[in-house]
Amino acid sequence: MVSKLTGVHKIAVLLAALGEDAASRIMMELDSDEQRRVGQAMVELEEADVDEALVDEVIDEFREMIASGVVFCSNLGKTLDGLMERIHGEDDGKQRVSQIREASRSQHPFRALRGIRSKDLARILRDEHPQVQALVLANLDSEQAANIIEEIPEGERAEIVARMATMEDPSSRTLKHVAQTMIDRSRGLRREDDELQKEDEVKLGVVADILNATEPGVDKEILERVEENDEDLGVRIRDKMFTWMDLGMVEKRTMQKILAGIDTKLLALALKACDEDVQETILQATSQRTRDMILEEREFLGAVPLSEVLDAQKQILLIVRELMDSGEISVSRGKGGAYVS
Repeated sequence: MVSKLTGVHKIAVLLAALGEDAASRIMMELDSDEQRRVGQAMVELEEADVDEALVDEVIDEFREMIASGVVFCSNLGKTLDGLMERIHGEDDGKQRVSQIREASRSQHPFRALRGIRSKDLARILRDEHPQVQALVLANLDSEQAANIIEEIPEGERAEIVARMATMEDPSSRTLKHVAQTMIDRSRGLRREDDELQKEDEVKLGVVADILNATEPGVDKEILERVEENDEDLGVRIRDKMFTWMDLGMVEKRTMQKILAGIDTKLLALALKACDEDVQETILQATSQRTRDMILEEREFLGAVPLSEVLDAQKQILLIVRELMDSGEISVSRGKGGAYVS
């Protein structure tokens, strides 16, 4: 049963078991957002079946983590700071972390708006000029932007969409200014309850962006140390660092190195549900004969469960990561850069 609880729900159970005095002292060490999330978890657990056995399981798990010397990675930012300072020294480490955080913020200035309820963001946007509205929506993920547009009066939607389609790329300074204004105005707004897991995914994405921006080899060093304490966390970060969609940016010579170690049947299965850009990149790196074999094999497979296709793609990604870790292929760290050998 305890395995079904999220991390924040386990914290809520543990605090409840500690009693008000100890729990209040711990809560005072958390920031406002963390307090909100723990409080929400406590409310949710009030309606759940939390018996004595479950509480004992959570406490036992906590004791095992302490006894094994596990380093809690709830604050990945502090973990990254410490690791970079150990690798590069205090001054150089701080400077590198500052630079890569700035690079991450520049590439994803509106990331902090994810998870905020669409109707709340729409209400804030109504006070802005249509050009600002278009700029913000163009920089959110498509699902969130679509939900916000549905909250906007029908008579105003067309103009905003037209501006999104025709606007010129704004300067990074303008993007940062608009993003910060929106973040300031939305501070304290409630996030969707079912967005908690997505928030965790966003945090993992931020960490992956930061590690992608480090010098070659630094990301491997940090991930190995993270995995020493929490193997699952390390794998989840790696999954964010290189995805199946990223294969669409691999140049031909590097793709040929990747394909050299992959069976055509596995490749055919992976291409059963595949983005067109990724498929084109893969097939263009093969000979005409091999290409025909892959496509023929894919048709021969017929209908297959999506889970099998995703598993095949995961196996190929593991091969890619092994090649990256061994240094046989490397990744360009610049914004929009392609993967090269």
